[in-house]
Amino acid sequence: MNSDSISQEAINAWRDYVLKQIVENLEANKDKIMDQFEHENTHGLTRQDINQEGLLDFDIAITLHRDKKQSFGLGLGFFKATIIR
Repeated sequence: MNSDSISQEAINAWRDYVLKQIVENLEANKDKIMDQFEHENTHGLTRQDINQEGLLDFDIAITLHRDKKQSFGLGLGFFKATIIR
């Protein structure tokens, strides 16, 4: 399929689906992620600290490589996550 024939609506549906899967995965594995962080971190940050300081409130964004100029990313077919501070 030629990428020019893919509608913006279909592209947005794909992006929304991937984002939904990531969010659902994070939610389903929240306790495991927090347990692992508590065990591995060297800063003494606890689950209670994370909850009290609102550190579970963050944004997740999906940017397709095709939405950026050619020099962005790690190459075709390679997923890149960017943390924005």
